[in-house]
Amino acid sequence: MFLNKLKRLNSSHITTIFKGNFISKFVLVIGGLLLAKYYGSSEYGIFSIYLSIMSIFTVVLSLAQEHMIMLEGNDEDVNNNFSAAGIVSAAVMFLAFLLVFIPFDIPKNILFLGIFTGFIYLFTNNAKFLLAKKKHFKLVSVLTIVDSLVSFLFQVLFVFIKVENGLVIGSLIGYVAAFLVALYYSRKYFVMPDVIRYIANAKKRPELFKYSYPSTLINALGNNIMPILISLYFADSLLGEYSLAVKIMSVPLLLISSSIATVYYPRATEINNKDKSRNELFAYTKKMSLMNFYIIFALYILINLVGVPILKMFFNKNWEHLGLFIFLMSFGYLTRSLINPISDILTIIKRNNVALVFNIYLFLANIAAIFIGKEMGVSYLVGIFSGFLFIGYGFLYFYIMLILKKNESY
Repeated sequence: MFLNKLKRLNSSHITTIFKGNFISKFVLVIGGLLLAKYYGSSEYGIFSIYLSIMSIFTVVLSLAQEHMIMLEGNDEDVNNNFSAAGIVSAAVMFLAFLLVFIPFDIPKNILFLGIFTGFIYLFTNNAKFLLAKKKHFKLVSVLTIVDSLVSFLFQVLFVFIKVENGLVIGSLIGYVAAFLVALYYSRKYFVMPDVIRYIANAKKRPELFKYSYPSTLINALGNNIMPILISLYFADSLLGEYSLAVKIMSVPLLLISSSIATVYYPRATEINNKDKSRNELFAYTKKMSLMNFYIIFALYILINLVGVPILKMFFNKNWEHLGLFIFLMSFGYLTRSLINPISDILTIIKRNNVALVFNIYLFLANIAAIFIGKEMGVSYLVGIFSGFLFIGYGFLYFYIMLILKKNESY
């Protein structure tokens, strides 16, 4: 049964997205392990802070505009929303740069580069949504490959020429390369933004700004603030070990889940917009989420039984906690795999308030884990945090499926 499901993927756009994601994440994982070994756990810790800032500001600058691109049915409105989104996000980015002048326990150059990278990554991501909306899935795959491949090549180069913060600078170059390719691919869809039309479209979906944006922002904090918090209480080397463990566990989610999600969102929106049977939406959502779960479950078993012993041979004693962190994070990320490919369902069925409540829970889980962990040790911190993820994502999944099963009005 499971093999038959995998075979049916070949007739969908998921395989097209998957190929690009596979190449991208393969480079990130294999290349990331090599780079982590040569750069060391301390520098990898600094790199993880940069990535956390980038991920948070990708959402801060977005203002939920990716949904305005995906949810519109009219091509002119889609193009107008996409063009306006770039201008709005750039304006917010310049305001965000003022944070550099506030005294934080974070290097100012890392903060500045994190904010800037957040903008260019956001633009590239919006271009992916636009191209997926136009059904140019092969171009989406190319964009996915560009940043990881270019980043890796420059990060390797910087090992040999000993560039300070080579991981950060190399990653930035990769994101800039993907941004330029995204500009090229989306050039024919740029229009002079019609402000009145843009505002009218925004007013049609107040839930995006009332619930979806705050929810996504809190989610970004919940998923990315931990490295910043760990850096305040623990050595950079421990932060590096935790960050590499999370990266390894995240790759199956990014590889499989994002491939499924890229196809799931427009298809689920289409089912909903055409007023087809809501049972069809339930069945489609269940199929996609369980497909993702089965694949991730198998990969996590493989990582823990085979991958961890190999990692222990590959790394030296400076990475002694890596295997334990991978095992502990497996539990939280397993239930997360049920949600990742279908997370946009809450926007589709206009239940963004549910996502907001959950993301507040996720953010508080970070705070609780860090307060307990700083007293008991970093291993307890990781275990407690993973436990919160396991319970929270599991509950959210069954709640979503209950809503769809009950066929409640939305």
